[in-house]
Amino acid sequence: MGNINTVFENETDTLKDIVLTKEGKTPQKEVEFVYDKQKCDELAEPVRFQIVQVLRQGIDDTQTTEDFNEETNERIIRQKMVKRNTMSVVEIVKASTQSDCCEVITKNQLYHHLPKLIESGYVIKYGTVTTGKRTTDYYRRTAKGFMLLGADPSADEDHIRRKISEGREKIVSIFDLNISPESSNELSELWVKSTQLQMEYRVKIAKMIRGDVADSEVLELFELMLNIYSMGSDEYVQIQRRMQEILFSDT
Repeated sequence: MGNINTVFENETDTLKDIVLTKEGKTPQKEVEFVYDKQKCDELAEPVRFQIVQVLRQGIDDTQTTEDFNEETNERIIRQKMVKRNTMSVVEIVKASTQSDCCEVITKNQLYHHLPKLIESGYVIKYGTVTTGKRTTDYYRRTAKGFMLLGADPSADEDHIRRKISEGREKIVSIFDLNISPESSNELSELWVKSTQLQMEYRVKIAKMIRGDVADSEVLELFELMLNIYSMGSDEYVQIQRRMQEILFSDT
């Protein structure tokens, strides 16, 4: 087996016989900028958010290719591990039990929330695989990433604090830093404020983008533009300087 790679969904062994829906034939967007507050609120529901997170993480699958060597009259079969982000209900449930990003999702929760995610445009029914008398539906996100620009920054504070707490713990575990508990708490508060400020700036930068985003490189340029724009705020700059003092006080 080789390294895990990302491939087109219908090239994996599990989905090789899939019959695509009309929506499934539409290429997946790289990122979708969501400006509508109601649509943002749809994803604020915890279970729906967890479902799209699990679909983003994906699961392991295999990809088998077969070649024929006419000189030796031999078939050459190769198989490698790949990452698949199109999943069935059973696979989403199982993946949620193995994910660090969310609580366990039940079948009942999926059957309740999937139609709402499809209706709001976050998920599509990608296609169906038929094996004998059994049919299995598979689902996929409409975009690899969603940027919720219509959300109220203050309303999402709990989620921001949770992610920042996880990030702070990773920083402390990975880097050799001497940070007191008081400074660690201050760092979290500064990080929250910095994130909330950038959420406001993201809307302005996103509205400058022309057309749909289909190239992952655009996301890198977006983050660059966002960082440059953020440096125009004295409050943002002061927060970054104080975070630098906390993190690198001994350097």
